[in-house]
Amino acid sequence: MTEWLNFAVNNRYMSIYPYNEFHNVKYNGNSGGEGRFSRVASAEWPCTNRKVALKNLKNFNVDKFVSEVQMHTQSHSSKNIVRFLGLTKENETGVSYLMVFEYADRNNLRIFLKSLKLDLMIRVKLSLDIAKGLSYLHQLKIIHRDLHSNNIVINQVHSCDQLEFIAKITDFGSAINEEDDDINDKTGVIGQIPFTDPQYLNNPKHYRKNMKSDIYSLGVILWEISSSKAPFENFMADSRGEFRDLCLTFEIINDYRERHTLFTPENFVKLSRQCWDNDPNKRPDIKTVIDDLNSIFAGLPQVLERNATIGKSH
Repeated sequence: MTEWLNFAVNNRYMSIYPYNEFHNVKYNGNSGGEGRFSRVASAEWPCTNRKVALKNLKNFNVDKFVSEVQMHTQSHSSKNIVRFLGLTKENETGVSYLMVFEYADRNNLRIFLKSLKLDLMIRVKLSLDIAKGLSYLHQLKIIHRDLHSNNIVINQVHSCDQLEFIAKITDFGSAINEEDDDINDKTGVIGQIPFTDPQYLNNPKHYRKNMKSDIYSLGVILWEISSSKAPFENFMADSRGEFRDLCLTFEIINDYRERHTLFTPENFVKLSRQCWDNDPNKRPDIKTVIDDLNSIFAGLPQVLERNATIGKSH
């Protein structure tokens, strides 16, 4: 793996930048910059007049690092995947690299949803963005395996004098190629329980996450987008730690799900429920998800008009 990294850098397949080019490097765990295995900092990059994100692994492992870099170099062509820019080294004499990414100016999806009151059009459009990013990965035979609202970031752009928000998938630290014989899939590390495939929750040492596991995670994300709430945030609210996690895991395995909020379009509710079905065979593939979301988006003007009429009558 080290040889691949050196080869890629030496042959300029990948850019490596001097660390002193980056200014005002700030780590902020409270803004989604702290994960289980990595830390992400924001930094100014004056020579390019842009802001970037720098990611390092908490316990640097060359194989894991190179695997994630390889995933990003494969998937750089989608606007719904966070753009990988290259590498840098905080310590020029050390072996630990940092990944350099485009900066998401509106933070991660969870923080973004809580910061603004969004209309249905924007919510469904963000859902489509995420589905398109996941479709791109699945076309490349990449399984993300850790898809949740903290691993989706939002960029704000101005398009034709209008403000547009674009959702992008990030953090390929757990991603694998579908065809890989992945021994690390049997570690029993669960991740974020509300977004984790119940089949994996039920048998983490032996069940291999697959594309339908990503679809399950997407179903929960659709619910969070529609509600602006973290899934199961009120579940056993007075309890914390392993006992709550154990109880929540048991409930999810036994088909316990969140309820959708009032005025969520019926076809959106139906789609998210199909995605989070306990039976992987009943979950749609990502192409079907995109087709359904496009249909939902096209029908939103009628839905909004109907909701407005209902609201006036109450």
